[in-house]
Amino acid sequence: MVKSVKFTDKVSLSGHLIELKDRLIIVGLTVIGFFGLCFYFREILLLWLEDPLPPQFSHLTFISPTEPFFTAMKVCFMGSLFISMPLILYHIWEFVAPGLKVKERKVTMLFVFFGTIFFLFGGIFCYFLVLPLGLKFLLIFGSNYWKMEVTIGLYLSFVVKLILAFAFAFQTPLIMILLTKFGVVNTIKMRIYRKWAFLACFALSAVLTPPDIITQLLLGFPLFGLYEFGVLVSRAFEDPKNREAALRQILADREAKRARQEAAAAATEKAKKKKPAKKKTPA
Repeated sequence: MVKSVKFTDKVSLSGHLIELKDRLIIVGLTVIGFFGLCFYFREILLLWLEDPLPPQFSHLTFISPTEPFFTAMKVCFMGSLFISMPLILYHIWEFVAPGLKVKERKVTMLFVFFGTIFFLFGGIFCYFLVLPLGLKFLLIFGSNYWKMEVTIGLYLSFVVKLILAFAFAFQTPLIMILLTKFGVVNTIKMRIYRKWAFLACFALSAVLTPPDIITQLLLGFPLFGLYEFGVLVSRAFEDPKNREAALRQILADREAKRARQEAAAAATEKAKKKKPAKKKTPA
């Protein structure tokens, strides 16, 4: 059992390391326990992951003797991580919370609660909406030209990675709210750098998803929508003083830039007037 630390308690570095070790052990044992549970019910889990496949492609194959076993192990491990995520977030919060003030503790506690909900919602959104649409388009498009044989290793790896990518991507609004609440960023700059955020969303989707444009688009657009949602909600948690200070700074920077441009234009015009005219040479 891990001993909880209060804000007023003085704990040495070794004490924090011991607490971290104990929490990692608890999380590790939990993941191992859920892994065993997932492996026992692996048939149900595998059938559940195969369900989004279109009926004409539901017969999966394998090309290596070890592929079914290691694929099942990988799926069970990913499933145990998915199930254990609420406990993982809880222990992260318990480890960080003693260093926070009462108000900050409440914010991070809400972050853990809604982070768990958004994590599950991201996985559900991917499974019930993105996977059926994406698989139907990709498989039917390919079968118009070639004979399609889906191997269990490639398919299940694709599905699990995509579900986890959406689950983690759905944490974006909560991270934005947390950073805004602690004054690290502000909604004014979030709106100004919207176009860069759009590019960053698609760059992140390219990293998180398999290397094909369809799944990247299926993650990129929802991710940018989550960014816009995060900007909207962050305004309610933002300190008005930080927003006003950021707005004044932006206006001051614009005025300074305009003044520099006007000064440079005036200097150029003055230099043109002082420049002597060229003397004409006699023919």
